Amino acid sequence: MRFITFLALTLITFVTQAQKVTGKLVFQPGQVLNITTKSSMSNLVSAMGQEIELKSESTVDQLVQVTNTTEESHTLSQEIKRIRMTSEGMGNNINFDSDKESDLKGQFGGPIKELLGKKINMVIDASGNTLMAMADGAPSKSTADGANMLSQFIGGIGEMTEAPKQGEASFFKVLPATEVGKGDGWTNTIDRNGNKIEEAYSVAEINDNAIILNYLSNSASSRVQENMGMEVTINLKDKTEGKITVDRKTGIVKEKALTTTSTGSVVTGMGEFPINSTSTTLITVN
Repeated sequence: MRFITFLALTLITFVTQAQKVTGKLVFQPGQVLNITTKSSMSNLVSAMGQEIELKSESTVDQLVQVTNTTEESHTLSQEIKRIRMTSEGMGNNINFDSDKESDLKGQFGGPIKELLGKKINMVIDASGNTLMAMADGAPSKSTADGANMLSQFIGGIGEMTEAPKQGEASFFKVLPATEVGKGDGWTNTIDRNGNKIEEAYSVAEINDNAIILNYLSNSASSRVQENMGMEVTINLKDKTEGKITVDRKTGIVKEKALTTTSTGSVVTGMGEFPINSTSTTLITVN
């Protein structure tokens, strides 16, 4: 009896350890996915012996529709449906909701209406790499400027509004095409407008319903934007870490829980000032 129990436990352990998964995505034609991104940010700038803190919270609702799917590829259409944000700092308080017509008439209305009016259409391969992608209409400088301006209030807004390049990992690309099991790891590099993002993944857990991944990334960025009529250059080094949950049956991301710490500088006509930033982001897919 003891031998049978021991044998059964050994077999269970072996099967659990031997579980392997691949990054093949399973979508359904006409399927609609709702992606909600909630972020909380704190930016601390040291200037002229004073520390200025800007805190913000945001919620962005996106809709992704599957317009076609085959064994080899999937065609998706993505758009932002709603943006909500609050912010406080430097004596100003902001409370914005794109569903409110009165808010759309304010200072953020113009750039946000630009972002709400854009669709990204893309074709991805079976594991989520981008085969082709384009935004509706010609690229707009005002859209890019709006995304840059809003990035100080909304974490990840640039990635939500920018079509991925051919060969680049889409939002849904987290698992490799080859089989992996618990403890296995892999890396990925993204070149986004000259800014390199180095990503590292490892499998923390595999169960009947989900695959849990550890995530770590490092990147450096530099962007120029206009703030109150003044040209500002923001240089940042970012470190992001957290957990990603993937649906076991479909390979589709269900949740990303991430924390980002950033250090760098803000360069203006008045000089260069150090900046430290922290943010937490929770992305859910339903």
